[in-house]
Amino acid sequence: MRSEFHSTYIDRRLGRRGFLDFVGEKYGIRKSLIQDVPLAQLKALHDEMFKSLQDAYEQRQSVIKALETACALPKERIQERYALVDTYLSQVVGNRGEMFEVVSFAVLREYFRSFGFSLQRFSTTHANDGGMDFVAGEAIYQVTTDESLHKVRRDLAKAPGTKRVLVRPAPASDVQDLYKSEVLETIDLNDLLRHFIAWLLGRDVRSKEARHLQEVLTTALKEFQRENRAEADDRPLPN
Repeated sequence: MRSEFHSTYIDRRLGRRGFLDFVGEKYGIRKSLIQDVPLAQLKALHDEMFKSLQDAYEQRQSVIKALETACALPKERIQERYALVDTYLSQVVGNRGEMFEVVSFAVLREYFRSFGFSLQRFSTTHANDGGMDFVAGEAIYQVTTDESLHKVRRDLAKAPGTKRVLVRPAPASDVQDLYKSEVLETIDLNDLLRHFIAWLLGRDVRSKEARHLQEVLTTALKEFQRENRAEADDRPLPN
């Protein structure tokens, strides 16, 4: 199965221990990684990276169209909205990091908003955000579809001393000893589907109007559109 993002995305740090260098306001592959690599192999890597980014962009456009259609449904069409949220949130096979991050944010934001609390997402999927995927009043939320122990350690090393919530597709029982002192809570896919979305759905069903689920879809749509704008601000990729 093809990854939505190229494999180099998992090691996007700069400098001696990372994949990239930053020189003269431009990013480039660290020279020590490519100095003995044949030109043909480098070209193949370039083509693969370009194709991965192009595929991700095209997939996002398809999602945006589906969300626009769902947002335009009559307010009583609750189940169609719920089915779309459920489908997109559950698409974490391979590397669906953007989908999981955006839709989980949309769900959590609407849930907390219903109780008068605020959750913000200032970053984008590809940004070096220092581990702050979502920001609340007293904690940061770190989101990942990478279940490895190495990734958890890297996330915990970011923003030391800050209380955080981990948002992951699978339960985090295998790494609980690592974060007892720093992590307030973990939220997994099961929690999102059976608690947060179920609560929002229940309120909409009782009111016979898709107020909460409409807000989830609208938020997700705006975030995907913001991802588009962030990419458009970068230099265009060569043909």
